[in-house]
Amino acid sequence: MMNTQHAMVRWGLVLFVAVALASPEALAQVVKRKRAAPAQVVAPKAKAKPKAVKTRKAAAPKGATPKEEPKRLVVLTLEGDRGSKVRGQLESALRRSKQVKIQSLKQYATLAKKDGLKGPAVFTDQGLVAVAPRMKLDAAVTGSVGPSGLTVRVLDASGAVLGEQDVKLTKGKLSSADAKSAVLAVVETLSAPTRAFEPPPGVTPTEPMKPAELVTPPPVVAEAPPPKAPVKVEEAPLEAPKPVEPAPVAERPIESPKPLPPVERPAKVPETKTPEALAIAPQPTDGPPPMEEDPESHTSTDPFLEVALDTGSGGTVGKEAVRPPLARLTLGGTTTWRKYCARPGVKSCDEFDRKSEDEQLGDRSDYESSVPYLGISAELELLPLARHTSPLRGLGAVLGYRRGYASTNVTLFNDAGQSVTREVVATDSVLTAQAMYRYYFGLGSSHELLGYAGARAGLLTRSFDVDESADSPLSGTHRLYPAVGLEVSVPLIRQVRLEAAGQLFISPKPGQGFNDEGGALNLEVSDYGTSVSTFGWEAELGVAGELWGPLGYQVRFKVSRYKDTFSGPGTRTGWDNGGVAEDTYSSIHWGLTASY
Repeated sequence: MMNTQHAMVRWGLVLFVAVALASPEALAQVVKRKRAAPAQVVAPKAKAKPKAVKTRKAAAPKGATPKEEPKRLVVLTLEGDRGSKVRGQLESALRRSKQVKIQSLKQYATLAKKDGLKGPAVFTDQGLVAVAPRMKLDAAVTGSVGPSGLTVRVLDASGAVLGEQDVKLTKGKLSSADAKSAVLAVVETLSAPTRAFEPPPGVTPTEPMKPAELVTPPPVVAEAPPPKAPVKVEEAPLEAPKPVEPAPVAERPIESPKPLPPVERPAKVPETKTPEALAIAPQPTDGPPPMEEDPESHTSTDPFLEVALDTGSGGTVGKEAVRPPLARLTLGGTTTWRKYCARPGVKSCDEFDRKSEDEQLGDRSDYESSVPYLGISAELELLPLARHTSPLRGLGAVLGYRRGYASTNVTLFNDAGQSVTREVVATDSVLTAQAMYRYYFGLGSSHELLGYAGARAGLLTRSFDVDESADSPLSGTHRLYPAVGLEVSVPLIRQVRLEAAGQLFISPKPGQGFNDEGGALNLEVSDYGTSVSTFGWEAELGVAGELWGPLGYQVRFKVSRYKDTFSGPGTRTGWDNGGVAEDTYSSIHWGLTASY
Protein backbone atom coordinates (compact mmCIF):
# COMPACT_ATOMS: atom_id res chain seq x y z
CA MET A 1 0.00 0.00 0.00
CA MET A 2 2.81 2.36 0.92
CA ASN A 3 4.61 1.62 -2.34
CA THR A 4 1.55 2.51 -4.32
CA GLN A 5 1.19 5.87 -2.59
CA HIS A 6 4.86 6.77 -3.20
CA ALA A 7 4.53 5.94 -6.88
CA MET A 8 1.45 8.12 -7.23
CA VAL A 9 3.25 11.05 -5.60
CA ARG A 10 6.25 10.74 -7.99
CA TRP A 11 4.05 10.62 -11.06
CA GLY A 12 2.08 13.59 -9.87
CA LEU A 13 5.20 15.73 -9.57
CA VAL A 14 6.28 14.80 -13.06
CA LEU A 15 2.89 15.76 -14.49
CA PHE A 16 2.98 19.13 -12.69
CA VAL A 17 6.37 20.05 -14.15
CA ALA A 18 5.23 19.14 -17.66
CA VAL A 19 2.12 21.32 -17.41
CA ALA A 20 4.13 24.26 -16.11
CA LEU A 21 6.60 24.10 -18.99
CA ALA A 22 3.83 23.82 -21.60
CA SER A 23 2.00 26.93 -20.35
CA PRO A 24 1.84 30.04 -22.74
CA GLU A 25 3.85 32.22 -20.34
CA ALA A 26 6.79 29.78 -20.29
CA LEU A 27 6.85 29.50 -24.09
CA ALA A 28 6.81 33.28 -24.48
CA GLN A 29 9.81 33.69 -22.20
CA VAL A 30 11.83 31.10 -24.26
CA VAL A 31 11.06 32.95 -27.54
CA LYS A 32 12.14 36.29 -26.07
CA ARG A 33 15.51 34.94 -24.97
CA LYS A 34 16.25 33.37 -28.35
CA ARG A 35 15.44 36.53 -30.31
CA ALA A 36 17.43 38.75 -27.97
CA ALA A 37 20.57 36.62 -28.41
CA PRO A 38 22.94 37.67 -31.35
CA ALA A 39 23.17 35.35 -34.40
CA GLN A 40 26.13 33.04 -34.30
CA VAL A 41 28.14 32.06 -37.34
CA VAL A 42 28.55 28.37 -37.58
CA ALA A 43 31.68 27.40 -39.39
CA PRO A 44 31.30 24.51 -41.79
CA LYS A 45 32.55 21.28 -40.44
CA ALA A 46 35.80 20.13 -41.89
CA LYS A 47 35.62 16.95 -43.82
CA ALA A 48 37.12 14.00 -42.04
CA LYS A 49 40.41 12.95 -43.54
CA PRO A 50 40.22 9.53 -45.10
CA LYS A 51 42.42 6.98 -43.51
CA ALA A 52 45.71 6.50 -45.34
CA VAL A 53 45.98 3.20 -47.12
CA LYS A 54 49.13 1.42 -46.14
CA THR A 55 51.40 0.62 -49.06
CA ARG A 56 54.50 -1.47 -49.21
CA LYS A 57 56.71 1.46 -50.15
CA ALA A 58 55.93 5.09 -49.31
CA ALA A 59 56.17 7.38 -52.30
CA ALA A 60 58.90 9.98 -52.12
CA PRO A 61 57.56 13.49 -51.42
CA LYS A 62 57.36 15.79 -54.39
CA GLY A 63 60.55 17.80 -54.74
CA ALA A 64 62.61 15.45 -52.54
CA THR A 65 66.16 14.59 -53.84
CA PRO A 66 66.36 10.89 -54.85
CA LYS A 67 69.19 8.81 -53.45
CA GLU A 68 72.20 9.00 -55.77
CA GLU A 69 73.16 5.67 -57.31
CA PRO A 70 76.83 4.61 -57.20
CA LYS A 71 78.95 5.54 -60.18
CA ARG A 72 79.49 2.89 -62.83
CA LEU A 73 83.13 2.49 -63.79
CA VAL A 74 85.58 0.00 -65.25
CA VAL A 75 89.17 -0.63 -64.18
CA LEU A 76 91.37 -0.63 -67.31
CA THR A 77 94.83 -2.12 -67.61
CA LEU A 78 97.69 -0.47 -65.74
CA GLU A 79 100.90 0.35 -67.61
CA GLY A 80 103.84 -1.68 -66.32
CA ASP A 81 101.59 -4.11 -64.38
CA ARG A 82 102.91 -7.55 -65.29
CA GLY A 83 100.18 -10.17 -65.24
CA SER A 84 97.54 -7.58 -64.12
CA LYS A 85 98.47 -8.31 -60.48
CA VAL A 86 98.02 -4.78 -59.11
CA ARG A 87 94.96 -4.16 -61.29
CA GLY A 88 93.20 -7.20 -59.83
CA GLN A 89 93.89 -6.01 -56.27
CA LEU A 90 92.63 -2.48 -57.07
CA GLU A 91 89.46 -3.81 -58.70
CA SER A 92 88.76 -6.11 -55.74
CA ALA A 93 89.24 -3.25 -53.26
CA LEU A 94 86.85 -0.98 -55.20
CA ARG A 95 84.28 -3.77 -55.41
CA ARG A 96 84.46 -4.49 -51.67
CA SER A 97 83.96 -0.80 -50.83
CA LYS A 98 80.47 -0.87 -52.48
CA GLN A 99 80.77 2.87 -53.17
CA VAL A 100 81.08 2.34 -56.91
CA LYS A 101 79.69 -0.25 -59.30
CA ILE A 102 82.46 -2.12 -61.14
CA GLN A 103 81.75 -3.24 -64.68
CA SER A 104 83.34 -6.21 -66.45
CA LEU A 105 86.63 -5.54 -68.28
CA LYS A 106 85.95 -8.56 -70.49
CA GLN A 107 82.65 -7.07 -71.70
CA TYR A 108 84.42 -3.74 -72.22
CA ALA A 109 87.12 -5.35 -74.40
CA THR A 110 84.50 -7.31 -76.39
CA LEU A 111 82.49 -4.18 -77.22
CA ALA A 112 85.67 -2.27 -78.11
CA LYS A 113 86.75 -4.98 -80.53
CA LYS A 114 83.31 -4.89 -82.17
CA ASP A 115 83.94 -1.19 -82.84
CA GLY A 116 87.11 -2.08 -84.76
CA LEU A 117 89.67 -1.34 -82.04
CA LYS A 118 92.59 -3.72 -81.64
CA GLY A 119 95.56 -4.16 -79.37
CA PRO A 120 96.48 -1.39 -76.91
CA ALA A 121 93.96 0.99 -78.51
CA VAL A 122 91.17 -0.90 -76.70
CA PHE A 123 92.28 0.51 -73.33
CA THR A 124 92.93 4.12 -74.40
CA ASP A 125 90.61 7.13 -74.20
CA GLN A 126 89.53 6.36 -77.76
CA GLY A 127 88.18 2.99 -76.65
CA LEU A 128 86.57 4.55 -73.57
CA VAL A 129 84.69 7.13 -75.66
CA ALA A 130 83.41 4.36 -77.95
CA VAL A 131 82.34 1.91 -75.23
CA ALA A 132 81.18 4.20 -72.38
CA PRO A 133 77.75 5.04 -73.91
CA ARG A 134 76.97 1.38 -74.57
CA MET A 135 77.93 0.21 -71.08
CA LYS A 136 76.53 3.41 -69.45
CA LEU A 137 79.86 4.10 -67.80
CA ASP A 138 80.38 7.21 -65.71
CA ALA A 139 84.14 6.91 -65.41
CA ALA A 140 87.17 4.63 -65.82
CA VAL A 141 90.25 3.98 -63.71
CA THR A 142 93.69 3.51 -65.25
CA GLY A 143 97.25 4.33 -64.29
CA SER A 144 100.77 3.00 -64.26
CA VAL A 145 103.00 0.86 -62.05
CA GLY A 146 106.60 1.99 -61.59
CA PRO A 147 109.49 1.76 -59.16
CA SER A 148 108.05 4.60 -57.07
CA GLY A 149 104.62 2.96 -56.71
CA LEU A 150 101.19 3.05 -58.32
CA THR A 151 99.72 6.12 -60.02
CA VAL A 152 95.89 5.93 -60.05
CA ARG A 153 94.28 8.02 -62.79
CA VAL A 154 90.49 8.61 -62.99
CA LEU A 155 88.92 9.43 -66.38
CA ASP A 156 85.41 10.57 -67.18
CA ALA A 157 83.29 9.07 -69.95
CA SER A 158 84.85 11.41 -72.53
CA GLY A 159 88.39 10.37 -71.63
CA ALA A 160 89.27 13.58 -69.74
CA VAL A 161 91.43 13.20 -66.63
CA LEU A 162 89.48 13.95 -63.45
CA GLY A 163 92.35 13.44 -61.05
CA GLU A 164 95.48 11.46 -60.17
CA GLN A 165 96.79 9.96 -56.94
CA ASP A 166 100.11 8.23 -56.13
CA VAL A 167 99.81 5.11 -53.97
CA LYS A 168 102.68 3.20 -52.38
CA LEU A 169 103.36 -0.44 -53.33
CA THR A 170 104.83 -2.99 -50.93
CA LYS A 171 106.94 -5.60 -52.75
CA GLY A 172 105.01 -4.94 -55.93
CA LYS A 173 101.59 -5.39 -54.24
CA LEU A 174 98.91 -3.24 -52.67
CA SER A 175 98.70 -3.62 -48.92
CA SER A 176 95.34 -3.28 -47.15
CA ALA A 177 96.07 0.31 -46.10
CA ASP A 178 97.34 1.30 -49.55
CA ALA A 179 94.29 -0.29 -51.20
CA LYS A 180 91.99 1.75 -48.96
CA SER A 181 93.92 4.92 -49.91
CA ALA A 182 93.49 4.15 -53.61
CA VAL A 183 89.74 3.50 -53.16
CA LEU A 184 89.33 6.74 -51.19
CA ALA A 185 91.14 8.71 -53.90
CA VAL A 186 88.87 7.30 -56.64
CA VAL A 187 85.65 7.89 -54.66
CA GLU A 188 86.62 11.46 -53.68
CA THR A 189 87.52 12.28 -57.29
CA LEU A 190 84.15 11.01 -58.54
CA SER A 191 82.16 12.76 -55.80
CA ALA A 192 83.99 16.13 -56.03
CA PRO A 193 81.74 19.07 -57.10
CA THR A 194 81.92 20.38 -60.63
CA ARG A 195 84.26 23.34 -61.03
CA ALA A 196 82.43 26.61 -61.67
CA PHE A 197 82.61 28.03 -65.18
CA GLU A 198 85.33 30.64 -65.61
CA PRO A 199 84.86 32.96 -68.61
CA PRO A 200 87.85 33.38 -70.89
CA PRO A 201 89.94 36.52 -70.49
CA GLY A 202 88.58 39.59 -72.26
CA VAL A 203 84.93 38.63 -71.76
CA THR A 204 83.04 40.63 -69.10
CA PRO A 205 80.47 38.39 -67.47
CA THR A 206 77.04 39.90 -66.99
CA GLU A 207 75.62 40.30 -63.52
CA PRO A 208 73.74 37.13 -62.65
CA MET A 209 70.03 37.60 -62.15
CA LYS A 210 68.58 36.88 -58.81
CA PRO A 211 66.36 33.85 -58.75
CA ALA A 212 62.67 34.68 -58.89
CA GLU A 213 60.85 34.33 -55.61
CA LEU A 214 57.59 32.48 -55.62
CA VAL A 215 54.62 34.53 -54.26
CA THR A 216 52.75 32.48 -51.73
CA PRO A 217 49.05 33.51 -51.51
CA PRO A 218 47.86 34.40 -47.99
CA PRO A 219 45.75 31.81 -46.26
CA VAL A 220 41.99 32.24 -46.75
CA VAL A 221 40.15 32.99 -43.50
CA ALA A 222 36.34 32.92 -43.35
CA GLU A 223 35.03 36.18 -41.86
CA ALA A 224 31.75 36.22 -39.99
CA PRO A 225 29.30 39.09 -40.65
CA PRO A 226 28.87 41.69 -37.85
CA PRO A 227 26.23 40.78 -35.32
CA LYS A 228 22.81 42.37 -35.87
CA ALA A 229 21.10 44.54 -33.26
CA PRO A 230 18.41 42.78 -31.32
CA VAL A 231 14.87 43.49 -32.55
CA LYS A 232 12.06 43.83 -30.11
CA VAL A 233 9.37 41.38 -30.68
CA GLU A 234 5.83 42.36 -29.89
CA GLU A 235 3.81 39.85 -28.12
CA ALA A 236 1.56 38.03 -30.44
CA PRO A 237 -0.42 34.92 -30.29
CA LEU A 238 1.89 32.10 -29.54
CA GLU A 239 3.01 30.10 -32.57
CA ALA A 240 5.36 27.20 -32.90
CA PRO A 241 8.92 28.58 -33.28
CA LYS A 242 10.58 28.21 -36.71
CA PRO A 243 14.10 26.81 -36.91
CA VAL A 244 16.71 29.56 -37.02
CA GLU A 245 18.87 29.34 -40.17
CA PRO A 246 22.51 30.55 -39.90
CA ALA A 247 23.48 33.53 -41.97
CA PRO A 248 25.48 32.69 -45.10
CA VAL A 249 29.22 33.05 -44.72
CA ALA A 250 30.94 35.04 -47.39
CA GLU A 251 34.08 33.27 -48.70
CA ARG A 252 37.00 35.13 -50.22
CA PRO A 253 37.89 33.82 -53.66
CA ILE A 254 41.28 32.16 -53.90
CA GLU A 255 43.64 34.09 -56.11
CA SER A 256 45.90 32.00 -58.29
CA PRO A 257 49.50 33.27 -58.43
CA LYS A 258 50.36 35.26 -61.50
CA PRO A 259 52.88 33.60 -63.84
CA LEU A 260 56.41 34.94 -63.49
CA PRO A 261 57.95 36.76 -66.41
CA PRO A 262 60.47 34.66 -68.35
CA VAL A 263 64.03 34.95 -67.06
CA GLU A 264 66.49 36.08 -69.66
CA ARG A 265 69.69 34.06 -69.55
CA PRO A 266 73.03 35.35 -70.74
CA ALA A 267 74.41 34.08 -74.01
CA LYS A 268 76.13 30.75 -73.60
CA VAL A 269 79.88 30.86 -74.04
CA PRO A 270 81.28 27.66 -75.61
CA GLU A 271 83.00 25.78 -72.85
CA THR A 272 86.29 24.05 -73.57
CA LYS A 273 86.87 20.78 -71.77
CA THR A 274 89.97 20.75 -69.69
CA PRO A 275 91.63 17.70 -68.09
CA GLU A 276 90.53 19.00 -64.72
CA ALA A 277 86.83 19.27 -65.70
CA LEU A 278 84.67 17.34 -63.30
CA ALA A 279 81.36 17.41 -65.22
CA ILE A 280 80.29 14.10 -66.67
CA ALA A 281 78.46 14.27 -69.97
CA PRO A 282 74.98 12.72 -70.09
CA GLN A 283 75.06 9.18 -71.31
CA PRO A 284 72.85 8.11 -74.22
CA THR A 285 70.27 5.51 -73.49
CA ASP A 286 70.67 3.57 -76.73
CA GLY A 287 72.79 0.48 -77.06
CA PRO A 288 72.56 -2.92 -75.38
CA PRO A 289 72.07 -2.94 -71.61
CA PRO A 290 75.14 -3.81 -69.56
CA MET A 291 75.47 -7.36 -68.37
CA GLU A 292 74.66 -8.01 -64.76
CA GLU A 293 77.56 -9.48 -62.87
CA ASP A 294 77.42 -12.11 -60.22
CA PRO A 295 79.04 -10.59 -57.13
CA GLU A 296 80.31 -14.00 -56.08
CA SER A 297 82.35 -14.30 -59.28
CA HIS A 298 84.63 -11.51 -58.07
CA THR A 299 85.00 -12.62 -54.48
CA SER A 300 88.54 -11.85 -53.43
CA THR A 301 90.58 -12.39 -50.33
CA ASP A 302 93.20 -10.27 -48.71
CA PRO A 303 96.34 -10.25 -50.94
CA PHE A 304 98.52 -11.36 -48.03
CA LEU A 305 96.44 -14.53 -47.63
CA GLU A 306 96.50 -15.58 -51.28
CA VAL A 307 98.36 -18.79 -52.16
CA ALA A 308 99.75 -19.27 -55.66
CA LEU A 309 101.44 -22.44 -56.90
CA ASP A 310 103.91 -22.48 -59.76
CA THR A 311 102.67 -24.56 -62.65
CA GLY A 312 104.74 -26.74 -64.90
CA SER A 313 105.20 -23.96 -67.45
CA GLY A 314 106.50 -21.60 -64.83
CA GLY A 315 103.29 -19.55 -64.47
CA THR A 316 101.12 -19.17 -61.40
CA VAL A 317 97.46 -19.60 -60.62
CA GLY A 318 95.22 -16.69 -59.69
CA LYS A 319 96.22 -13.19 -60.72
CA GLU A 320 99.91 -13.48 -59.96
CA ALA A 321 102.40 -12.52 -62.66
CA VAL A 322 103.39 -15.24 -65.12
CA ARG A 323 107.01 -16.07 -64.39
CA PRO A 324 109.49 -18.93 -64.95
CA PRO A 325 110.08 -21.39 -62.11
CA LEU A 326 113.07 -21.14 -59.82
CA ALA A 327 113.79 -24.84 -60.27
CA ARG A 328 112.45 -27.75 -62.30
CA LEU A 329 113.27 -31.40 -61.72
CA THR A 330 112.64 -34.09 -64.32
CA LEU A 331 112.69 -37.78 -63.35
CA GLY A 332 112.03 -40.56 -65.83
CA GLY A 333 113.48 -43.20 -68.06
CA THR A 334 115.21 -43.67 -71.41
CA THR A 335 114.81 -46.11 -74.26
CA THR A 336 117.93 -46.19 -76.49
CA TRP A 337 118.97 -47.77 -79.78
CA ARG A 338 122.71 -47.78 -80.62
CA LYS A 339 124.32 -48.43 -83.99
CA TYR A 340 128.11 -48.66 -84.30
CA CYS A 341 130.37 -49.55 -87.21
CA ALA A 342 134.16 -49.46 -87.79
CA ARG A 343 135.74 -49.84 -91.26
CA PRO A 344 139.46 -49.62 -92.27
CA GLY A 345 140.88 -47.51 -95.10
CA VAL A 346 137.67 -45.60 -95.99
CA LYS A 347 135.92 -42.32 -95.19
CA SER A 348 132.52 -43.88 -94.31
CA CYS A 349 131.00 -47.26 -93.53
CA ASP A 350 128.79 -47.12 -96.64
CA GLU A 351 131.84 -46.70 -98.86
CA PHE A 352 133.40 -49.86 -97.44
CA ASP A 353 130.14 -51.86 -97.70
CA ARG A 354 129.78 -50.99 -101.40
CA LYS A 355 133.07 -52.77 -102.17
CA SER A 356 133.14 -56.34 -103.36
CA GLU A 357 133.83 -59.07 -100.84
CA ASP A 358 137.36 -59.53 -102.22
CA GLU A 359 138.18 -55.92 -101.47
CA GLN A 360 136.68 -55.86 -97.97
CA LEU A 361 139.90 -56.56 -96.13
CA GLY A 362 140.76 -55.90 -92.48
CA ASP A 363 139.02 -56.16 -89.13
CA ARG A 364 135.68 -54.49 -88.96
CA SER A 365 133.06 -54.26 -86.21
CA ASP A 366 129.28 -53.90 -86.26
CA TYR A 367 127.10 -53.25 -83.23
CA GLU A 368 123.39 -52.76 -83.55
CA SER A 369 120.80 -53.12 -80.80
CA SER A 370 118.33 -55.79 -81.74
CA VAL A 371 116.06 -54.47 -79.02
CA PRO A 372 116.28 -51.07 -77.31
CA TYR A 373 117.90 -50.94 -73.92
CA LEU A 374 116.26 -49.15 -71.01
CA GLY A 375 117.70 -46.77 -68.47
CA ILE A 376 117.00 -43.98 -66.02
CA SER A 377 117.36 -40.22 -66.41
CA ALA A 378 117.32 -37.15 -64.17
CA GLU A 379 117.67 -33.47 -65.04
CA LEU A 380 117.65 -30.34 -62.86
CA GLU A 381 117.17 -26.81 -64.21
CA LEU A 382 117.99 -23.87 -61.94
CA LEU A 383 116.99 -20.22 -62.51
CA PRO A 384 117.99 -18.37 -59.32
CA LEU A 385 117.00 -14.94 -60.75
CA ALA A 386 113.57 -15.98 -62.02
CA ARG A 387 111.71 -13.70 -59.55
CA HIS A 388 113.45 -10.60 -60.90
CA THR A 389 111.87 -8.49 -63.63
CA SER A 390 115.16 -7.72 -65.38
CA PRO A 391 116.32 -9.63 -68.48
CA LEU A 392 118.89 -11.41 -66.25
CA ARG A 393 116.12 -13.63 -64.87
CA GLY A 394 116.82 -16.06 -67.74
CA LEU A 395 120.33 -16.92 -66.49
CA GLY A 396 120.64 -20.40 -65.04
CA ALA A 397 122.24 -23.83 -65.17
CA VAL A 398 121.20 -27.35 -66.12
CA LEU A 399 122.57 -30.61 -64.68
CA GLY A 400 121.69 -34.01 -66.09
CA TYR A 401 122.48 -37.71 -65.73
CA ARG A 402 121.40 -40.71 -67.82
CA ARG A 403 122.38 -44.36 -67.56
CA GLY A 404 121.23 -47.24 -69.75
CA TYR A 405 121.94 -50.97 -69.63
CA ALA A 406 122.48 -52.87 -72.90
CA SER A 407 122.67 -56.60 -73.52
CA THR A 408 122.97 -57.67 -77.16
CA ASN A 409 124.92 -59.74 -79.65
CA VAL A 410 128.06 -58.44 -81.40
CA THR A 411 129.30 -59.84 -84.74
CA LEU A 412 133.05 -59.63 -85.56
CA PHE A 413 134.61 -60.35 -88.97
CA ASN A 414 138.26 -61.30 -89.74
CA ASP A 415 140.29 -61.24 -93.00
CA ALA A 416 139.09 -64.70 -93.99
CA GLY A 417 135.48 -63.50 -93.85
CA GLN A 418 134.74 -65.58 -90.79
CA SER A 419 132.31 -64.06 -88.26
CA VAL A 420 132.02 -64.53 -84.54
CA THR A 421 128.87 -63.60 -82.58
CA ARG A 422 129.06 -62.99 -78.85
CA GLU A 423 126.72 -61.59 -76.24
CA VAL A 424 127.91 -58.29 -74.86
CA VAL A 425 126.69 -56.47 -71.78
CA ALA A 426 127.42 -52.73 -71.71
CA THR A 427 126.39 -49.56 -69.96
CA ASP A 428 125.71 -46.20 -71.58
CA SER A 429 126.28 -43.18 -69.27
CA VAL A 430 125.80 -39.46 -70.03
CA LEU A 431 126.65 -36.51 -67.76
CA THR A 432 125.67 -32.88 -68.52
CA ALA A 433 126.76 -29.65 -66.83
CA GLN A 434 125.89 -26.49 -68.77
CA ALA A 435 125.08 -22.84 -68.28
CA MET A 436 122.04 -21.47 -70.07
CA TYR A 437 120.20 -18.27 -70.84
CA ARG A 438 116.51 -18.13 -71.78
CA TYR A 439 114.41 -15.24 -73.02
CA TYR A 440 110.82 -15.74 -71.86
CA PHE A 441 107.76 -14.46 -73.69
CA GLY A 442 104.02 -14.71 -73.11
CA LEU A 443 101.43 -16.03 -75.54
CA GLY A 444 97.63 -16.10 -75.42
CA SER A 445 95.00 -13.38 -75.00
CA SER A 446 96.36 -12.31 -71.60
CA HIS A 447 99.92 -13.66 -71.98
CA GLU A 448 99.26 -16.42 -69.46
CA LEU A 449 101.17 -19.02 -71.56
CA LEU A 450 104.94 -18.84 -71.09
CA GLY A 451 107.42 -19.79 -73.80
CA TYR A 452 111.12 -19.21 -74.23
CA ALA A 453 114.06 -19.22 -76.65
CA GLY A 454 117.59 -19.63 -75.36
CA ALA A 455 121.11 -20.91 -75.66
CA ARG A 456 123.29 -23.20 -73.56
CA ALA A 457 126.97 -24.06 -73.36
CA GLY A 458 129.02 -26.37 -71.15
CA LEU A 459 130.59 -29.82 -70.80
CA LEU A 460 129.24 -33.25 -71.71
CA THR A 461 130.66 -36.69 -71.20
CA ARG A 462 129.46 -39.96 -72.77
CA SER A 463 130.83 -43.40 -71.91
CA PHE A 464 129.91 -46.71 -73.47
CA ASP A 465 131.58 -49.36 -71.29
CA VAL A 466 131.76 -53.02 -72.35
CA ASP A 467 131.90 -55.77 -69.73
CA GLU A 468 135.52 -56.98 -69.61
CA SER A 469 134.51 -60.49 -68.50
CA ALA A 470 132.79 -61.07 -71.85
CA ASP A 471 136.24 -61.35 -73.54
CA SER A 472 134.92 -59.34 -76.47
CA PRO A 473 137.24 -57.55 -78.91
CA LEU A 474 134.63 -54.75 -79.08
CA SER A 475 136.08 -51.78 -77.24
CA GLY A 476 134.15 -49.10 -75.44
CA THR A 477 134.21 -45.36 -76.09
CA HIS A 478 134.73 -42.51 -73.63
CA ARG A 479 134.22 -38.95 -74.70
CA LEU A 480 134.57 -35.65 -72.79
CA TYR A 481 133.95 -32.49 -74.77
CA PRO A 482 132.39 -28.98 -74.72
CA ALA A 483 129.14 -28.25 -76.53
CA VAL A 484 127.00 -25.25 -77.49
CA GLY A 485 123.39 -25.27 -78.55
CA LEU A 486 120.02 -23.55 -78.96
CA GLU A 487 116.60 -24.42 -77.58
CA VAL A 488 113.02 -23.19 -77.95
CA SER A 489 109.67 -23.91 -76.28
CA VAL A 490 106.33 -22.76 -77.77
CA PRO A 491 103.16 -23.30 -75.68
CA LEU A 492 99.94 -24.18 -77.51
CA ILE A 493 97.78 -24.62 -74.40
CA ARG A 494 98.64 -25.17 -70.75
CA GLN A 495 98.70 -28.94 -71.27
CA VAL A 496 100.73 -28.97 -74.50
CA ARG A 497 103.87 -27.11 -75.58
CA LEU A 498 106.31 -27.99 -78.34
CA GLU A 499 110.03 -28.11 -77.55
CA ALA A 500 113.07 -28.39 -79.80
CA ALA A 501 116.82 -28.17 -79.24
CA GLY A 502 120.10 -28.75 -81.03
CA GLN A 503 123.77 -28.93 -79.98
CA LEU A 504 127.09 -28.95 -81.74
CA PHE A 505 129.85 -31.03 -80.13
CA ILE A 506 133.29 -29.48 -80.20
CA SER A 507 135.92 -32.16 -80.94
CA PRO A 508 134.21 -35.08 -79.11
CA LYS A 509 137.20 -37.43 -79.59
CA PRO A 510 137.22 -40.95 -78.15
CA GLY A 511 139.72 -41.82 -75.45
CA GLN A 512 138.86 -38.79 -73.29
CA GLY A 513 137.52 -39.21 -69.77
CA PHE A 514 137.97 -38.48 -66.09
CA ASN A 515 139.59 -41.81 -65.22
CA ASP A 516 142.18 -43.63 -67.31
CA GLU A 517 142.93 -46.95 -65.63
CA GLY A 518 146.07 -48.56 -67.10
CA GLY A 519 145.99 -46.51 -70.31
CA ALA A 520 142.74 -48.13 -71.51
CA LEU A 521 141.54 -44.86 -73.00
CA ASN A 522 144.57 -44.65 -75.31
CA LEU A 523 143.62 -47.99 -76.88
CA GLU A 524 140.40 -46.44 -78.23
CA VAL A 525 142.61 -44.50 -80.66
CA SER A 526 145.73 -46.66 -81.09
CA ASP A 527 143.71 -49.70 -82.24
CA TYR A 528 142.56 -47.79 -85.30
CA GLY A 529 145.30 -45.22 -85.99
CA THR A 530 147.78 -42.77 -84.57
CA SER A 531 145.41 -39.77 -84.43
CA VAL A 532 141.71 -39.05 -84.73
CA SER A 533 139.42 -36.14 -85.57
CA THR A 534 135.74 -36.25 -84.64
CA PHE A 535 132.61 -34.41 -85.66
CA GLY A 536 129.44 -34.70 -83.59
CA TRP A 537 125.98 -33.19 -83.16
CA GLU A 538 122.71 -33.75 -81.36
CA ALA A 539 119.07 -32.86 -82.15
CA GLU A 540 115.90 -33.37 -80.16
CA LEU A 541 112.18 -32.72 -80.56
CA GLY A 542 109.48 -33.24 -77.98
CA VAL A 543 106.30 -32.25 -76.26
CA ALA A 544 105.67 -31.23 -72.65
CA GLY A 545 102.87 -29.74 -70.58
CA GLU A 546 101.14 -29.39 -67.25
CA LEU A 547 99.14 -32.06 -65.47
CA TRP A 548 98.15 -30.54 -62.13
CA GLY A 549 99.56 -27.62 -60.18
CA PRO A 550 103.38 -27.81 -60.23
CA LEU A 551 103.44 -31.29 -61.82
CA GLY A 552 103.85 -31.89 -65.53
CA TYR A 553 105.20 -34.31 -68.11
CA GLN A 554 107.89 -34.40 -70.80
CA VAL A 555 108.52 -36.69 -73.78
CA ARG A 556 111.46 -36.16 -76.16
CA PHE A 557 113.08 -37.98 -79.07
CA LYS A 558 116.84 -37.39 -79.30
CA VAL A 559 119.50 -38.36 -81.88
CA SER A 560 123.26 -38.11 -81.12
CA ARG A 561 125.85 -38.89 -83.78
CA TYR A 562 129.67 -39.13 -83.72
CA LYS A 563 131.97 -39.72 -86.67
CA ASP A 564 135.62 -40.60 -85.86
CA THR A 565 138.12 -40.32 -88.71
CA PHE A 566 141.43 -42.08 -87.94
CA SER A 567 144.76 -41.53 -89.68
CA GLY A 568 148.01 -43.47 -89.51
CA PRO A 569 148.52 -47.19 -88.89
CA GLY A 570 146.63 -48.94 -86.13
CA THR A 571 147.24 -52.17 -84.24
CA ARG A 572 144.28 -53.99 -85.72
CA THR A 573 144.53 -56.02 -88.93
CA GLY A 574 143.96 -53.99 -92.07
CA TRP A 575 144.12 -50.66 -90.31
CA ASP A 576 147.38 -49.64 -91.93
CA ASN A 577 146.12 -46.32 -93.22
CA GLY A 578 143.47 -45.39 -90.68
CA GLY A 579 139.74 -45.68 -91.27
CA VAL A 580 136.41 -44.52 -89.88
CA ALA A 581 134.08 -45.34 -86.98
CA GLU A 582 130.46 -44.12 -86.83
CA ASP A 583 128.47 -44.15 -83.61
CA THR A 584 124.73 -43.23 -83.54
CA TYR A 585 122.40 -43.12 -80.51
CA SER A 586 118.63 -42.80 -80.95
CA SER A 587 116.68 -42.51 -77.72
CA ILE A 588 113.32 -41.59 -76.25
CA HIS A 589 113.29 -39.73 -72.94
CA TRP A 590 110.10 -39.68 -70.90
CA GLY A 591 109.36 -38.51 -67.38
CA LEU A 592 107.49 -36.33 -64.91
CA THR A 593 108.43 -32.74 -64.04
CA ALA A 594 108.04 -30.84 -60.79
CA SER A 595 108.45 -27.03 -60.77
CA TYR A 596 108.95 -24.58 -57.94
